[in-house]
Amino acid sequence: DLLRRLDFNDQVLDLVDTQVRPLIKMLTGEEANVLQMMGVRFKVQSLLNQTVPPAKASIFAIGMTKLFVLEIGPLLTALLLCGRIGGSYAGKVGTLHATSQTKLLQTLGISPFLWTFWPSVLAALLAAPLLTLMGTCIALGLAGWVGPTYYGIGTTTQFWTDM
Repeated sequence: DLLRRLDFNDQVLDLVDTQVRPLIKMLTGEEANVLQMMGVRFKVQSLLNQTVPPAKASIFAIGMTKLFVLEIGPLLTALLLCGRIGGSYAGKVGTLHATSQTKLLQTLGISPFLWTFWPSVLAALLAAPLLTLMGTCIALGLAGWVGPTYYGIGTTTQFWTDM
């Protein structure tokens, strides 16, 4: 939505009026007439219409990629893993205590902490990068589909090229 509201065509055309008119006078020695200025304004407007939409699409693709790869993807994965592993670990430790399995592990000379903690750590170390990669790929795929489809920002092919 921000890229839709970003419109600077009027500012560029005002700049053309204030800067090109003196330039034409300096180069030709005559004051620029209305027809010349209208031609320059039409040319600049057509250039803006050709270059601004692809630039907005590139900004969208780069921004979404950076947002999901560096910020949102790892953060959401970490939050989901913390909740999932924390709940699982608490349930496992509670069950061990309720059924007196911690006393059995201590009798066998095994630390109950290491018995329950290390498998969770190893699983998290294995799952975190895979879940981050999978979630980021899904998010970028949806961004490549939603941007062009619903917001008219470039094309899907341009999104993947710019990304």
